[in-house]
Amino acid sequence: MDRLAARGVSFWESHSANPVCCPARAAWFTGRATCENAVAMNSYPIAADMPDLGQWLGANGYETAYVGKWHVPARNQAASFNVSFPNSGQGEFGDEAVARAAEAYLHQRSGAKPFFLTVGFLQPHDICYWLQRNEHPFSRAMWPEIRDALPPLPPNFEFDPREPRVPASRQVGADWSEDHWRFYLWSYCRHVEMVDACLGQVLDALEDSGQAENTLVIFSADHGEGQACHKKVLKGYLYEQALKVPLIVSLPGGGDSGRIDRRHLVSGLDLAPTLCDFADAAPPPRMRGYSLRPLLEGRPVEWREFVVAESHIVGRAIRTADYKYIAYSDDPVDQLFDMKNDPWETRNLAAEGASAAIVEEHRRLLADWEAALEKAPLPKKAPKKRPEE
Repeated sequence: MDRLAARGVSFWESHSANPVCCPARAAWFTGRATCENAVAMNSYPIAADMPDLGQWLGANGYETAYVGKWHVPARNQAASFNVSFPNSGQGEFGDEAVARAAEAYLHQRSGAKPFFLTVGFLQPHDICYWLQRNEHPFSRAMWPEIRDALPPLPPNFEFDPREPRVPASRQVGADWSEDHWRFYLWSYCRHVEMVDACLGQVLDALEDSGQAENTLVIFSADHGEGQACHKKVLKGYLYEQALKVPLIVSLPGGGDSGRIDRRHLVSGLDLAPTLCDFADAAPPPRMRGYSLRPLLEGRPVEWREFVVAESHIVGRAIRTADYKYIAYSDDPVDQLFDMKNDPWETRNLAAEGASAAIVEEHRRLLADWEAALEKAPLPKKAPKKRPEE
């Protein structure tokens, strides 16, 4: 990742459109908000009449290929991409196998067309299985030889007992010791290292193919992880650790190498219009994201004032330059955080009368955003979930 960042632009304010696997991926591949593409939860089918990036770029002259975890429900990967590697798309192959498949494609492709390759690595998703195995308190210290290497707990480790009902009710690890929490953080770092090594393999293969200087490379993730902040693990929350995701974009030829953009608010919805822009393909109608190309090329552009993230179970969050406002589903308690002075989200300003005007402004922005959407009907009965979902 450091290698990619050194030749690309890293977006500090990068947000998932929905911090859950399938909804985030559906937003990536359609450029449409969750309530429009219909993938409100894992296993909800994507709107049948909505094109995905594989179909769209394939129709615009690109050879499209997909390896690894797909996880876009009710959308046949093989029908969306010219080249795919047989699997259910749920991530049953390890990342080493996915990296080798990507290497094989880059080395063997004919070169007759420009290509769009998506590599769906699984890690660090499988921290969820570590949690299943280690949910209960340890009866003794685990691997005492690494105790001194365990990461420290975050500044917002303790959660506010007054927080809204939904996040407060999902306290996995409430009875853990501090060492248990630190071991979880250490394990998460090891999962990240695994995908980092596999990313390096793919970048090496791209270099060997002779196409590195002519290829746009984007690295991101569908959602984050609780990382012990507010004593949370896993995904789905609208706190920063679950909502913010890495986004590194390397331009053909390197471009503005090593730059960190800390100003512009970006969303997972921006990936589809960005890829269409660089592919010289008109985007599908009614995409909600913005092309990142002007930001990447350092050109002046009028940018958005806020991003919105959805979570069918939790609610919605709107992030402006200075604040984040979270409105929870079926809960009168909302949250407002000053992201400049309280980036760890420890003081809920919505509970303080002095911030009432700011709360109302964010509610208005959220309502205006929602009013412009074309909502898709959700299935009458939710499909069964896989154990890891």
